[in-house]
Amino acid sequence: MALALSGGIAKAAYGFKVAAAGVPMQLYWATSVNPDCSSAGAVTIKVAAPPSHGRVTISRTGVFSIFSATNVRQHCNTRRVAGVKAFYTSHRGYLGADRVAIDVIWPTGRYLRYDVNITVK
Repeated sequence: MALALSGGIAKAAYGFKVAAAGVPMQLYWATSVNPDCSSAGAVTIKVAAPPSHGRVTISRTGVFSIFSATNVRQHCNTRRVAGVKAFYTSHRGYLGADRVAIDVIWPTGRYLRYDVNITVK
């Protein structure tokens, strides 16, 4: 899969994860914060391709950011900021391969398609 828009607004990311059967596993998290650590707007996560053998839940919650030491928002890393998380949970008793794709949209218009192959053990 390839996504391309001028200005570097869209991109695709691929992941491989291992999940314990029936146990929620974090797929992705995101935040958008101002230099004073206040919210710069809500990040949206949507399921683009649902898993065949599980479900995805999305929740708005506090997250710890991971800005680099040179980023003006680096001090926000020490406190919870407004964010959103996506979790995958396999169907009870399922073991094997699964796949899910999520779309992440930031209030600035940045877009990411995250395609994850999951091995359920």
